[in-house]
Amino acid sequence: MASPAQPTPRRLQSPADLADDALREIFLHLDSPADLARASTACAHFRRVVADHSFLRRYHALHPPPLLGILANGFIPAEPPHPSAVAARSFAHADAADFSFSFLPSPHRWRRRDHRDGRFLLSGVPEGRGYNRGDLVWITDLAVCDPLHRRYLLLPAISPNLTASVRQTDIVDFEPFLAHAGERDKDTSFRVICLAQCSTKLVLFVFSSGVGRWHSVTFDGWSALITGPGDPASGSELSQRYYAHRYFYWLMHRRDKLLVLNTSGMEFSTVELPQDHPGGGIAVVEAGEGQLGLFSLRDNIADDMVHLSYTILRNHGDIANQWQSEEVLPLPVKHRYDIVGVAGGYLLLQGIPEGMSVIHLPKDPNLKCFSLEVKTLQLEWFCQTSRSILYGELYAGHPPSLSPPSI
Repeated sequence: MASPAQPTPRRLQSPADLADDALREIFLHLDSPADLARASTACAHFRRVVADHSFLRRYHALHPPPLLGILANGFIPAEPPHPSAVAARSFAHADAADFSFSFLPSPHRWRRRDHRDGRFLLSGVPEGRGYNRGDLVWITDLAVCDPLHRRYLLLPAISPNLTASVRQTDIVDFEPFLAHAGERDKDTSFRVICLAQCSTKLVLFVFSSGVGRWHSVTFDGWSALITGPGDPASGSELSQRYYAHRYFYWLMHRRDKLLVLNTSGMEFSTVELPQDHPGGGIAVVEAGEGQLGLFSLRDNIADDMVHLSYTILRNHGDIANQWQSEEVLPLPVKHRYDIVGVAGGYLLLQGIPEGMSVIHLPKDPNLKCFSLEVKTLQLEWFCQTSRSILYGELYAGHPPSLSPPSI
């Protein structure tokens, strides 16, 4: 009679392993990336624990990268006393990151289209050709870059059998952007999505770095969404893109709706905006418990001030799928404000003095920028600029020592 199988003995952790586990738990509870970076320089043992990719993945999940600055004709860092100023200083140094992407072949023909998780998506005009909208040349050359580690990947062109599903003359707008890879993919995995907005349908071209090829998804319900009152005669129906909880959002012009893309199943849906939506500048943000938040700028006639309202789309309880007003915040100076964007858990605003034109600014206008932490709704001074940054890009990231290669 065969003897019963013996259970495999469990490997006991060595004192060194237990010490490393204790260090990881301590380091995970350091709120400031700057504190963690300083701890990693204390000794080689600490540096080894902090530099481990599995530890950094856990730390980044608990502590999203802070807002460090603005990309607008160079890098404009957060200024003291903002909490991100110390970390931003390392990125302001000329050698920390190459935001000009000079390491790309023929760097002058590339321009930024999007960035996420330390990666930048760039599009380029093919060598020897000018920009011709009718040729769809903006989808033939795409590159994903890591400016910290000077790495890049040139993407293959979308195959003709995929682009054949779209008539070039039918395209209203074409938008490439970056998306997270699947939760089980490697840290260096990513997806690139190109949204072709046509008059009767939406087509997504999706590149997954893990498989190295494109596929397409067609949404034929687009025509039904945009017919009726407010139907635009021409031009794009969608505004600036927002991201929250692995969903992308676009404001639909004249519709009082958000178009929603679920990146898990690549499915579209819509969300109604609050009934009292003022119709001005908005920003979609990640609220707590996986909920959607919406900031809106409002003029208040009573006190002649601009206010920022915050509303949350509840997803549970008796008020599920309803917008609930959370806060109305008066902004600090009697200015006209623009929402620059959202990154690193912050909303960034720029104040423009009344009567001043952003097209013809006076010399050294000293425009003020303020950041609002979404979690606490704390408004803080961020930086001062000499030009309008309405079309600037916000940059959120961890210090270079806590940022492993993303490609």
